[in-house]
Amino acid sequence: MVTTILIPPHEFLSGGKANGRALAYPAHARLGDGFGTLYDVSTIAILWFAGASAMAGLLNLVPRHLPPYGMAPEWARATRPLTLVFTGIAIAVTVAFDADVDAQGGAYATGVLFLMTSAAFAVTLGNRRTRWGPLYWLMTALFVYTTAANVVERPEGVRIASLFILGIVGGSLVSRALRSTELRIQGVRLDETAERFLDEDATGGVRLIAHRPDKRGVAEYERKELQARQDHSLDHEESVVFLEVDQGDASDFGAELDVRGHRVGWHRILRCESPTVPNAIAALLLDVRDRTGRMPDAYFGWTEGNPITYLLRYLALGEGDTAPMTREVLRRAVENQHERPRIHVG
Repeated sequence: MVTTILIPPHEFLSGGKANGRALAYPAHARLGDGFGTLYDVSTIAILWFAGASAMAGLLNLVPRHLPPYGMAPEWARATRPLTLVFTGIAIAVTVAFDADVDAQGGAYATGVLFLMTSAAFAVTLGNRRTRWGPLYWLMTALFVYTTAANVVERPEGVRIASLFILGIVGGSLVSRALRSTELRIQGVRLDETAERFLDEDATGGVRLIAHRPDKRGVAEYERKELQARQDHSLDHEESVVFLEVDQGDASDFGAELDVRGHRVGWHRILRCESPTVPNAIAALLLDVRDRTGRMPDAYFGWTEGNPITYLLRYLALGEGDTAPMTREVLRRAVENQHERPRIHVG
């Protein structure tokens, strides 16, 4: 009401003295330059604190959520480089809009209204069964209407927001692809039975047969062991241990590996669950190497099918052509090829 009554309409237009500073104009014109300057300084300080709080929120959220899911480089966990990135984006946006309040107004209003609308909807869902539920729905409907009206009046805000969303999602997918062959497993824990299996084979060498289980019966393991010994020319005197990695939540980029030992008949089996099968096998092989002091061997069968399809399955679901991906993870993790566990495919 104050700005509408005290400011002439033409001053609101582009180039007008009240354009982009509606409250500052009457502060200077009606209360003097001293009060107007104090108002300007306080407004700048408030906006500065608002920007600082937004920066603090991003620095708190991004390192916690994006790197663990592989959707940002590992350096994004560090505060200083991330601060430089966000500051650079802010400067780029300011330069792109030529520091024009009117040009940025649509994008800003759209972002704030979408934020408030989503918050209102979340609060409404949390209180929908209370006596004030209808009032919450009314409040949310008002926010939805206001947001829609703003989008229709100033569609550039949605276009700019869409570019940011595409940039974030696209960058996240690229990061996930580039980091897919990182070791990623943060630690390996073996139960007592699994440790005993490795200790039994420590002197003669640990030989692990990668196995995708079906019914997990004795006959199944007998067929798999016989096939593996024939394919890889293993003598019957050479002891082997089966390794089974169950597919976990592929959205988890990194996790700790809990390995459990089991016996089915006379067959020894190591079982674990991981978001990605090749990375888990590579981590376990390196752990076996460090525990026993001997280089372990892992035996795989050929995977039939289109390699491109398996590559995409690995990027999206964490499974695919396991043997070459395990080899690549080991290559990236261990620079010296003579210190890498051996991968056999037959």
